[in-house]
Amino acid sequence: MLTAVAYTANITSKGNLATTMEKPQRHVYYPIYLDLKNRKAVIIGGGEKTVKKVLSLIETQSDIVVIAKNVVPALRALSDKKQITIINRDYKNGDLKDAFIVIVMDTSDPSINHAVNEEATERNVVCNVEDITNLCTFITPAIVRRGDVTVAISTSGTSPALARKFREVLSGTSPVINTHSIMEFADLTEILSDTRKELINRKIKLNLDHYQACITDELIELVHVGKNDQAREVLMNNLLKGASCNCVPDFCQMLSEMS
Repeated sequence: MLTAVAYTANITSKGNLATTMEKPQRHVYYPIYLDLKNRKAVIIGGGEKTVKKVLSLIETQSDIVVIAKNVVPALRALSDKKQITIINRDYKNGDLKDAFIVIVMDTSDPSINHAVNEEATERNVVCNVEDITNLCTFITPAIVRRGDVTVAISTSGTSPALARKFREVLSGTSPVINTHSIMEFADLTEILSDTRKELINRKIKLNLDHYQACITDELIELVHVGKNDQAREVLMNNLLKGASCNCVPDFCQMLSEMS
């Protein structure tokens, strides 16, 4: 969502231009790039998702510590190469001592999620608990990188699927050709956020590729003529098809047919 900030300009008694900013109507995130070189980065969780996160952090030359009772072989291999440090146990209070940043990749234990957030708050450590925005002090954008050019895409945590859509279109890797421009898809943030919250409340997990198949030109056309409720209904119906389909993991027949 694009957020406009209103400014009021006036001339002071000394003839200088002064500006005051009206109070923004909603909270927005401040985009920033962090220098993590030689800073301690703690990752909670040892699964496949952690591998991708660790590989991106290795590029920053941070000091990476992975805390998990069980870790996948790829992480063990990185530890053997002295690229990361692994602590083979669950998180406990005190693990964030001297940390600059912490990321919780394994969010299966709510008590750990909250405990990490509390310690991070006490120690002023920037914290991300994946997909649990209210426990985060930062969120990670979708990234498109080519050489020294990096494009970061964020939906302010409302729709990771839409951020992925932007990333794939901008990087030229999207399997779908749309008739609408990529920026027009930003108009779908409200209905994408609403349906995502409903699925979370109903404890329905979908193939991530299925989300991509459901972000369509039809939704934009409905929203642009003010038929948001109809667009939301179409989106939810299509998303729910992914809850009962017979697709194998990491494959979506619906998306394949659109390619």
